[in-house]
Amino acid sequence: MRNTLRHYLVSRNWMAGFERQAGQPLIVGTYDLATHEAVLRYLRLDRKLAQNSLYTLTKNLSAFLRYLRDDRGQQLAVDPARLGVPAADLDMLYLTADDLTALAAAVLPSSLVPARDVFLFCCYTGLRYSDVHQLHGGNFSDLPASAGGGRALRLTQTKTRTSVAVYLTQPATLILDKYDCPERTGQGARLLPVLANQVMNRYLKRVARLAGLSRFVEVVEVRGGEVLKTATPVWELVSMHTARHTFAVQSLMRGMPVAVLQKVMGHAKITTTMIYAKVVEDFQHHEMRRVWGGADTTSPVIDSICAVAPAA
Repeated sequence: MRNTLRHYLVSRNWMAGFERQAGQPLIVGTYDLATHEAVLRYLRLDRKLAQNSLYTLTKNLSAFLRYLRDDRGQQLAVDPARLGVPAADLDMLYLTADDLTALAAAVLPSSLVPARDVFLFCCYTGLRYSDVHQLHGGNFSDLPASAGGGRALRLTQTKTRTSVAVYLTQPATLILDKYDCPERTGQGARLLPVLANQVMNRYLKRVARLAGLSRFVEVVEVRGGEVLKTATPVWELVSMHTARHTFAVQSLMRGMPVAVLQKVMGHAKITTTMIYAKVVEDFQHHEMRRVWGGADTTSPVIDSICAVAPAA
């Protein structure tokens, strides 16, 4: 896949940068733990790569070395399993029900409205950018009356090539209907006006700022071995992938079982879905304190994202 090749190319360029600085090539047969530590030190201190970038490099390098050993019979100086670098846990940005209401009600320039609507559609369905970008009429599926009726989207995810079915709630349907016109009714026609990913992300930051998503969150980065913490407004961090996080967290907060959410999102392993469940634990702890502690008799109101109708 294209993105996989891009990741390998980036890793290759990082290794080539080390070769240039060291003035000597990296040789597979002599690449040992000491060499690996030197590479990581260069990337961490000279290139200022974050922990998860080092994790990605090591994962790709280990896969390459295993291929040379197992498929090509090449002798290695180190067991690839010993090259592991742990990934850093990242704070997951997701939007609240109030945030979604503010986005839906925001008065925007006409040029930003499509980006807002596509983003909200992804908040209501959990689709990735790569999938919403390619939605067409052939993805529609009418549900039988015995199942309650309505419509669903059936598609094969671009990233994982997993087949998923997503029920179209009322707000998601309203967005689709908003862009329903003769030239979009053909089976191969695109359903939503999705722009290039970088353009969408740039527009979404403007949308979120105009919608008043200005509260601050802490952003933690590790650069050159130093932990850096900054207070950043939410609007600066919003991207298309925020919609998928939002869908997952809001679905769990409304009571969707983790196993069901796994199917809707197309996760191969439930451990991936459990990452979102850990975020919802904060809400669960709050409710336990409220119910059993007796100090607070007011339950926080968690509105369904499916109750938020996008502005016309």
